[in-house]
Formats: sequence, C-alpha cells, structure tokens
Amino acid sequence: MAFDEDLGNVLGRMARERERLLAAVTPLSAPELEASRPGSWTLRRVLHHVIESEAVYAKLLAHQCGRAAVDVDTSAPADGSEAAARLAATRAAVLAMVDGIDADTLYALVSFGREEYSALSVLENVAAHDAEHREQIAALAAAGRARRRIAAGAHTGVAIRAARTEDLPRLTEIYNHYIVHTAITFDLEPFSVEERRPWLAQFGERGPHRLLVAEDAGEIVGYAGCHQFRTKKAYDTSVETTIYCAPESAGRGIGGALYAALFEALRGEDVRMAIAGVTLPNEASVALHERFGFVLSGVMHEVGRKFDRYWDVGWYEKRLAAAR
Repeated sequence: MAFDEDLGNVLGRMARERERLLAAVTPLSAPELEASRPGSWTLRRVLHHVIESEAVYAKLLAHQCGRAAVDVDTSAPADGSEAAARLAATRAAVLAMVDGIDADTLYALVSFGREEYSALSVLENVAAHDAEHREQIAALAAAGRARRRIAAGAHTGVAIRAARTEDLPRLTEIYNHYIVHTAITFDLEPFSVEERRPWLAQFGERGPHRLLVAEDAGEIVGYAGCHQFRTKKAYDTSVETTIYCAPESAGRGIGGALYAALFEALRGEDVRMAIAGVTLPNEASVALHERFGFVLSGVMHEVGRKFDRYWDVGWYEKRLAAAR
C-alpha cells in the first residue's frame, strides 16, 4: 500500500538523519558551540535554529492534523548534550502529531500562510533539514577544533600552505611509508621522486584540485589534497580526497587541521561532492571523516589484495556548497 510505504520511508529517513545529527551534536562542549566562520552564525546559533525550526514543523503538522500543538523548550542550548535533549523534545512533538495519521491527512494540501503543504512534505522537510544542518554543524565543529589545535601548537611553527615542487621528496617519503607498512593505500611498491611527479602535477593553487601541506619547524608532517574523481566530464563537480600524516606526527590533530584548511580552500569552487575511500578497518580515518561530515555511502568487499589478504573499502561522501 502506497500510504504505508510512503509513511514508513519518510519516518525511517527522519530517524536515520536524526541519529547522524545527534552523533555530531551530543559530544560538543559549551566552548565548541562558539565556533563560527567570518560573517556566519556560531554553531550554537545553528543548533538553536534547528531546534526552533522543528518546533515550527510540529505546529504546522498540528494545524494539518487538527491536533493541539505541544509546547517545547526552544531556547538556545548551553552545550551539545542540552541541544540533544531539546531535539528529542521537538522530535517527540513532531511524531505525536502524526501518530495514527490516515492517508487522507498525510497527502492533503493545507494552506499555511501563502504556501500549501501536505503532512508528508513537512516530514520530508524535517529529514532534509537534519541532513543539511548536520553537514554545516560538523564543518563548523571541525574548523573550530582545527583552529584551537593550531593555536595550541603555534609555538612549534605549525603552518598549513599550498604544496610546492620542492616538497615532493618529503611527500614521497611519507607516502612510501604507508605503501610499505600499511594497507591504507593499495599501491604495492614504493615510488621514486621522479615517478611521483605526475601525481603532484595534477594539483594547482586555484581551482578544485588542491594539495596542502602541514609544516612544523620547517619540516612537512602531513598533507591533504583533492583530485579528479573520474575522467568523464559530468564528474567534474566531484573530487576525491587524500590525506596522510607522517607516522611520528600521529595524534597531534594535524589531519584535522589539514582537512579544515582544505575544505576552506574549496569554498566558492564549483565542487558539489567530496569522496573518500577508506581501507577497512581504520577507526582513526573513519572518525576523522565523520567529524568532517562525511557519510558512508557503501562498502566494496574484498576489492584489494595486499599482505596476502583481501581488504574492504568504505566509500564516504561529503556534500559541499557548489558555486553554481
């Protein structure tokens, strides 16, 4: 029956998107909610908007379903845990309005101001709102953490800049470590510096394909970049990301700082999706990508053979704000 399928699908999507949103929101501390970009809302204000918006959706559903609206606390949250509690209350208010809803009410268009909505379209908007703002919240939180880490390590001379030709020997050295010692990359044999030059040549200081390095006291300790995902032209609005840190620099937040700088560099570029392939298992890489709003889109099983075993690859995607 279409009614049962439509209602089940939208409620399932709402539940999945809310679970992802809460995973990004709940751990946030009060100071982290002050993260912002120049000229934009703080993370706290974004969360306040999400809470207020869902309360409005609940009232709209009450109007459509002929029910009494539920009053909920929509004040600005002090931290992520309080935001999660506010969101639980607004979600309960939404679900209470559609409990036992019938097909006529689900599909009927009802005027609200100058617009017409069905209950189904409102529920779809609730799910889409969570997805949209989860990405924004994750990006703000990650950028805030990166700025704090860089500030905390400023005395060491940590800096992030565009890669240069003379960086290639060190970049090759870092990458070769992961070829020899890990399954993070599926290359099997180390590269010479000359063999690696075509790889470096694909990046530019402008445009969608960038390569950034993290430098500490004059030495490169990591790099992150994004390059062409597929050669067919319709793929040009997607990029594939790459990130490696020197093994001795693990755990210092360098990867987070690099990714924050990389996605900031892509702002305004005509890039819609960033895609990352992660050899599984790799808890650290999965955690890094999820912090930056990447979502698992699928797993390819046993697609690589290295060290006499087969490896799975998880494919993660992050939606960006394309320039057009």
